[in-house]
Amino acid sequence: MLLSSVILLLGPAGGEARRGEAEAVLPLAPAPVPAVRTPAPAARPGSPPAGVPSHSMAEADLARQAAISAARSWGYQLSGLAPAEAGRSPYDLLVLDATTGHAADRPFRHDEIEALKSKPDGSRRLVVSYLSIGEAEDYRSDYFTAEYLSEDAPDWLLGENPAWKGNRLIRFCSEGWQQTILGDGEGRNVYNSVEPAPLTRLVELGLDGVYLDRVDVYQEVAKACPDAERRMIAFVRRLAEQARRLRPDFLVILQNAEELLARPEMIAAIDAVAKEDLFYGIDHSEKANPRSAVEESLAHLRRARAAGRPVFVVDYLQDRGKITDARRRIEAEGFIPYFAPRNLDALWIRGRNF
Repeated sequence: MLLSSVILLLGPAGGEARRGEAEAVLPLAPAPVPAVRTPAPAARPGSPPAGVPSHSMAEADLARQAAISAARSWGYQLSGLAPAEAGRSPYDLLVLDATTGHAADRPFRHDEIEALKSKPDGSRRLVVSYLSIGEAEDYRSDYFTAEYLSEDAPDWLLGENPAWKGNRLIRFCSEGWQQTILGDGEGRNVYNSVEPAPLTRLVELGLDGVYLDRVDVYQEVAKACPDAERRMIAFVRRLAEQARRLRPDFLVILQNAEELLARPEMIAAIDAVAKEDLFYGIDHSEKANPRSAVEESLAHLRRARAAGRPVFVVDYLQDRGKITDARRRIEAEGFIPYFAPRNLDALWIRGRNF
């Protein structure tokens, strides 16, 4: 399959958002990649897009923060989500996979996203889509084929993640990859100039924002992307600026990689942060996490909270006693808790499932 067939690179079908130890990564043999159009120069970090008054951007920043700060509960399901059932849930924020997470095994439609924005009581719900920017799945038929992997593979497509079969690590710092996700200066697909780029497609679908996963891949591909920490932050900022050129109220939520919150420019780029396995399950069990790991994560998450960025936490627990303990500790920090099955194939409801 030629690169002109590239459509979307969104999160795992029926799998949790991923993290892991650094692994040795062997790139696939690079092959010639069709020329891409050079996007318009990105705005300087912190500057408004061309033609947009700075006061308008400041108003948009305040509006986004007000919207996300009003969310006091959240739910997270990446596969098998039935819109009608999810619409009956009480959550202020819903995280879904807009392309592979539908129960009918098809992308969500614009009208379904709009319907999900209304809670049962008529109040507003935020609906955001998972988007992986450091890893892609070769089981997505709209992106990978055997021919693509063996003959037309771009140089930014690296080897399979040994811990997650079918998941390919990405040389995220490659301009080819970043343009694939972001599109050209107008947000169109860089390979055919007609279809929307993956990020643009989510904006046009009517979603309120993106939930970025595998930002932490920078730790795993440091040899392929020297100065990886700085370059990942720059990528996230570029993504945020691109989305907000299209729609100033579009939210960007960071999942994991909380150590990057030590950099003010990362906090400035995002509207909220989410953390998996904060108090339990860092080894994918229900064991309590080492105190040192908890304290390290808390230090970074508290920094975000102090900067006005809400913190959403998901611990994958079934033990009621551990859920009670984790919820108490999460809420004591001013964070918003959610508990879920680790494969994220069901929407758990407080009072019913936990």
